[in-house]
Amino acid sequence: MAVRRIPREAGATDTRRLTALFIALVFAHLLVVLVHTVAHLELQIVPPPTDTVFILGVILIGPVAALPILRFNRPLASGLLIVVMSAAFAYGFQSHFVIPGPDQVSIVPSNPWTVAFVVTAIGIGILELLAVVVAVSMFGRSLRNPSGSPAR
Repeated sequence: MAVRRIPREAGATDTRRLTALFIALVFAHLLVVLVHTVAHLELQIVPPPTDTVFILGVILIGPVAALPILRFNRPLASGLLIVVMSAAFAYGFQSHFVIPGPDQVSIVPSNPWTVAFVVTAIGIGILELLAVVVAVSMFGRSLRNPSGSPAR
């Protein structure tokens, strides 16, 4: 049985695509989170101080902090993105869709910003899940190929 070799360029191309997707998802997430934040303010839904610390540190700063690390340490950057996006998804899902409260999408008061609030809550969750998938894939590749050279 003949074994077909994958050219080195294929592995490098896949890595470049994953890297570009990683970066695009982080920036898309940041943009949607900022719009969601404006909707929060317009609807006068202000989280408690402990939630605000989590939101700033994990949801806003964490993913962006992974970007400069990505250039020098892919496993660390992808691991960081896995952790912060998983935590962000867990927090957002429970507060927007599970636990009754002012942040829950089904009881947000009717306002011109209500649609933006609901759509961005859903969008943030989707982007967080996609980012976790991409980061897991990148992390797995870095474990299989720790030298950073293209996979054979």
